[in-house]
Amino acid sequence: MNVPGGYANEVWRAVRPVDRYQRLLWWCGTAMAASGAVHGAVALVDFAPWWGPVSWRKPVVFGVSFGLMAWAVVWILRQLAARWWIRAGAGLVVLTSVAEAVLITAQRWRGTASHFNQATDTDAAVWSAIGTLVLLLVLGVVVLCVAALVRFEGRPASRVAVLVGLAGVLAAGAIGQKMAAIGEQVFDDTGHVPYEILFGAAGSAKLAHAVGLHGLQLLAVLAILCEAGRLGDRAAGAVTGVAALGFAAAFAAITVTAYDGRAPLHPSAAMGVTLVAGLLAAAAATLVALAHVSPRRGAQSRSAATSAS
Repeated sequence: MNVPGGYANEVWRAVRPVDRYQRLLWWCGTAMAASGAVHGAVALVDFAPWWGPVSWRKPVVFGVSFGLMAWAVVWILRQLAARWWIRAGAGLVVLTSVAEAVLITAQRWRGTASHFNQATDTDAAVWSAIGTLVLLLVLGVVVLCVAALVRFEGRPASRVAVLVGLAGVLAAGAIGQKMAAIGEQVFDDTGHVPYEILFGAAGSAKLAHAVGLHGLQLLAVLAILCEAGRLGDRAAGAVTGVAALGFAAAFAAITVTAYDGRAPLHPSAAMGVTLVAGLLAAAAATLVALAHVSPRRGAQSRSAATSAS
């Protein structure tokens, strides 16, 4: 059997940067994730409220989230043709993420809200810049989607994870656009940044947005483990496909529940069944992947050492 350290090694082998450009993007992601961790420590000692429009939660969540996105982009790049337009799309995703994380963090240190805030000229300029950066990030994601469709050089499981994961990111972007419209309307009506964005009475916009953004990382890890194990390409692709369907079903259920104005724990009967079915499918695929991960590299190294002795 493998061990957690073996799983981590397989993932690292698949995602580590292999050229100068990939290393640049990887270090950008690392810097953002580190910034999120540092601001988590600041939040612990500051004792400021975790929730609300002005909180340390935003530098933490956005730093870690964008960091994970940048690492995923490096993994995707490793499996695409080395074309300038593909690299430009990847760079657009990462560099706009860095810029947005910097603006969000700076606004928190200024003690003001980063999102929907148009109280002063500076705040309005920051919010406008964030909106523009999001559009550029989406453009970069679209470029990667096109590249994965026409120039993908990886194995089937990874292609499934990339295409479904990036589709989730684009769907999350559409949800984020609706959140922005609601937030701006509330600010126009009240002159204050809303405490929380809800769809209807209790729909969790943040949850739907977050799930869409991070399905890519979850599916990427699963695809890497499938491809590192004893499964053949067809079986690995099938297992990842089941997980992708499970993710899509769960994401759809969470999103529909949010748009219906329902709290996450109170979906309709149909969406509740869809959510459970999706989670079970993803969990089953994960168990299959973990069961078939082979410690082949470690075993080969030990075997070689034994033979040499």
